[in-house]
Amino acid sequence: MENAIRLMLVDRDECSRARFAATISRDARLLLADCHASWTRAFDRLLLVRPDVLLVGASVAELEVFELVRRVKSMLPSLEILVVVHTGEEQSALAWLAAGVAGCIANSCGSSELATHLLHLRTGGYPMLPAVARLLLERVRESDRPEFMSERGTAGITRREADVLRMLACGCTYLMASERLGVSLHTVTTHIKNAYRKLEVHSAGAAVMRAVELRIIGEG
Repeated sequence: MENAIRLMLVDRDECSRARFAATISRDARLLLADCHASWTRAFDRLLLVRPDVLLVGASVAELEVFELVRRVKSMLPSLEILVVVHTGEEQSALAWLAAGVAGCIANSCGSSELATHLLHLRTGGYPMLPAVARLLLERVRESDRPEFMSERGTAGITRREADVLRMLACGCTYLMASERLGVSLHTVTTHIKNAYRKLEVHSAGAAVMRAVELRIIGEG
């Protein structure tokens, strides 16, 4: 299909790669342009393939995550990265979000759901698993402990920008945030872009993680 979203998949799990390849093949809006078990091979092919979205397995040592994302972004700065999360890997997804990926999706999602996530991503959306959102909220609760109080900051984030970040942390899409706040989708996108600049990040995931660290967003 012309204008199909071109994907590269990097996942060490053979069963996961096979399942996702089959999922992608069932939707004409998606095209699996390349698939690898090894990051070494993926980097060799990245500039040649130039995918629209890079799908990556979450199961990578935390210390490697930031370097992997940094290297990908140095090669293709505008490439969006989505993390594929298996049950039990939700904690690993937090490191990817902090490193600046565009969001996370479940390994079990079907072809229609995957296409919806990717189309949403194209319009500035932020795919987020509810289980990962719950872990983010746990981090907020932990940051309320007295020993973390000195780390609080605002970075110039407005109340409305904080409201949007809080909703993203809860797993809301941009559209859901706009409906709940009673503002346009464009306004929500503007709030997010302003938050990027103020928090010195380049993705919704990194913005949410930074806002949690600074205690800008809470449970309310």
